[in-house]
Amino acid sequence: MKIKRTRPWKNLLYLLPSLTGVLIFYLIPFIDVLRKSFMDDMGRSFIGLQNYSRLLHSSNFLLAGRNTLVFIACSTPLLLALSLCTAIALLSGRPDKSRPAHADEAHCSIRTLLYLLPFAIPVAALTGVWKIIFSRYGLLNTLLHFFGAAEIDWLHSKYSMLVVIITYLWRNFGYTMILWMAGLSAIHPQLYEAAAMEGAGARQQFFYITLPLLKPLGFTVSVLAVLNTFKVFRDIYLICGDYPDKSIYMLQHILNNWFTNMEFGKITAAALIIVFAAVWLVLGLQVGFSWQKRRNYYGQD
Repeated sequence: MKIKRTRPWKNLLYLLPSLTGVLIFYLIPFIDVLRKSFMDDMGRSFIGLQNYSRLLHSSNFLLAGRNTLVFIACSTPLLLALSLCTAIALLSGRPDKSRPAHADEAHCSIRTLLYLLPFAIPVAALTGVWKIIFSRYGLLNTLLHFFGAAEIDWLHSKYSMLVVIITYLWRNFGYTMILWMAGLSAIHPQLYEAAAMEGAGARQQFFYITLPLLKPLGFTVSVLAVLNTFKVFRDIYLICGDYPDKSIYMLQHILNNWFTNMEFGKITAAALIIVFAAVWLVLGLQVGFSWQKRRNYYGQD
């Protein structure tokens, strides 16, 4: 039986729709952004690396970058640690076998709904709640005044970053915890039983069973947590406007203000720098997780 071979160029026809979409919506816009980063704001004359030089000497851009890094470095580990500890605590309890199965399912559904409710609340409604709580004449200052303490302008003081971190944690806590619970549920209980029979305590089980088996999921959860940090700009913008306190002046604020002033040269240069830094951050996380996996596999110190 003679096998009919297809020509390679015919196989490319199947990829043509996808390649066309990538070319139109990704590659061409990226090349255009790269080109505009070396042009002036009106895109008429070539100015070389002047836009990048202006960024590196811009105090506002450096301030926004530093605030963004501080926020990511503080909020992401807190979110991962708190959600993981809570997920372990919730799954460590044994179900009450005296209750009927449908009651347990209903209780689980209601609990899951409560966990995901902050993630599903519209941003406008959420910012209204935070204004009521943290504004200068809000509920929190009312309580401080009732107990004789001095009022604090939470949104325009050194506590502004703390308010933003609390907002981020409250909004993403339930979603991240459910991801951890899914990963913990996939670990077979017999592993913990065998470790307990060998004399391993709760701490040893956590560091030698739970954490190694959660590392593949940990990379995904970490990337999602970092990506969600960039969404906090919506909350800050709706609460504080274009120019919030300088302690929470993020990269999205300065890009939004430059776009309003039509400073497209600096916007494109800053966008490339941010994308480059984000790609290296994700690659660093991936290399870190894969290196730890190889070290555990080969037993290297």
